[in-house]
Amino acid sequence: MRGVRGLGLAALLALVATVGAACGSWQVNSSPSPVNAIHVALLHTGKVLLVAGSGANKADFQAGTFRTSIWDPESNTFQAVSTPWDAFCSGHAFLPDGRLLVAGGTSDYPTDTNLNYAGTKQAFIFDPEQSKYVAAPDSAVARWYPTVVELGDGRLFTLGGFNENRVRTRNNEIFDGTQWSPSQPAPAGMPFTPTYPALHLLRDGRLFYSGANVLGTSSTPPGIWDINANTYQKVPGITKPSLRDESMSVLLPPAQDQRVLIMGGGKTDGSAAATDTTSIVDLKQPAPAYVPGPSLDTPKMYVSAVILPDSTVLETGGALTSVKAGFSPVYSAQIFDPKTDTWSKVADPTVPRVYHSAAILLPDGRVATFGGNPVGSFEMRIEIFTPAYLQTGTPRPTITSGPTEVTYGGSYPLGTTQNTALTSAVLVRPAAVTHSSDSNQRLVKLGMTPTANGVSVTVPAGSNLTPPGWYMLFVVDRDGVPSVAHWVHVT
Repeated sequence: MRGVRGLGLAALLALVATVGAACGSWQVNSSPSPVNAIHVALLHTGKVLLVAGSGANKADFQAGTFRTSIWDPESNTFQAVSTPWDAFCSGHAFLPDGRLLVAGGTSDYPTDTNLNYAGTKQAFIFDPEQSKYVAAPDSAVARWYPTVVELGDGRLFTLGGFNENRVRTRNNEIFDGTQWSPSQPAPAGMPFTPTYPALHLLRDGRLFYSGANVLGTSSTPPGIWDINANTYQKVPGITKPSLRDESMSVLLPPAQDQRVLIMGGGKTDGSAAATDTTSIVDLKQPAPAYVPGPSLDTPKMYVSAVILPDSTVLETGGALTSVKAGFSPVYSAQIFDPKTDTWSKVADPTVPRVYHSAAILLPDGRVATFGGNPVGSFEMRIEIFTPAYLQTGTPRPTITSGPTEVTYGGSYPLGTTQNTALTSAVLVRPAAVTHSSDSNQRLVKLGMTPTANGVSVTVPAGSNLTPPGWYMLFVVDRDGVPSVAHWVHVT
């Protein structure tokens, strides 16, 4: 093969273009976010909810100035939303009908005598159809930094956080769409409940705590929690358990494989730098245990991870050290392939993403990143990653027709432009992410057979695998190129 020196100008430019496309590209959006994007959720309308509350700004908290905005990626416009309470550092998850429960938040900032924040019992539901918050009943326990995860029956399990007295709570409770259940303590196997604990719903209905958290310690090991019996099965083997603050874990695609990857992390108190280690666990095994995974290309905490429609995972953002040690942002991104358990380098982002940052998959297959507050400021720029699968130069597959309502075990026709070239059809859960945590993120593989006008897809049986709600349905061709998402409601 000739070296680069022997190439003509046209061939060299073509080579550069090919290499660039293989790595994807980043572009800063022409309009910044009008609010501090602490919490980010993709609505089934295709618009993106950006929730700040007081936005890590004590003056705004004291003034009662709380903010939310809706970003429309297609028109690149923003709509202000009246925000009736301080949703800063709340927890959230989608209800089966597509409304977003936002539970908890901030009732007080730290004081001279107590450096912890105080949580609130307030909860609101954001209605995408009305573009407004609707009051929900107060929870039994005040919460700041809680986790909310949807169960297979559509109820929302809520755990952790600081209460109104600035004390960590071990109690959980469940919201059924209209009311909260009585709170219950975590099992004895979870002696310490970290804030924003990463919980993943398994196919058998149990919850897996991956070890990823915020403001946590290693005193509660990863484990599988049977919330009905309130028992806890420890899962050993995680690498660097004491360095998983501000790490992120993902239920690897497809969800049927029941494997979880945890990546990065560090020490929130600044006593140790970030780690580049990862660990992987196969939760189908009767006695599952983590094994070391491939290292990141650089140590990082505050890492974001996004499942892509081609069944890979993008990781991006992060910092070498914590807020208490001055950050040191990392400009690096990679894609993980669960088929080979390997990382591939992609183009580096240009905007720093550290504490309070987020990344989400958009319906068109791109990834949008938001937020982050380096010392003394908050990052308002939105930067969007275009994966290599959208830069092949070939037409992408198109879903021309399909259902909007689907049920478990049902088969449905999709009209497509490339029926013979398609290799997969998947459902991807829309993101609701904050603080490097999105417990509900998942990709479910659908059964697929060619038809005269497209394909027929089959939804797997079992609501624990695919909790009820709205999903993005993508078809993917033999080159890994996805369609634009078709929204479906799974019940």
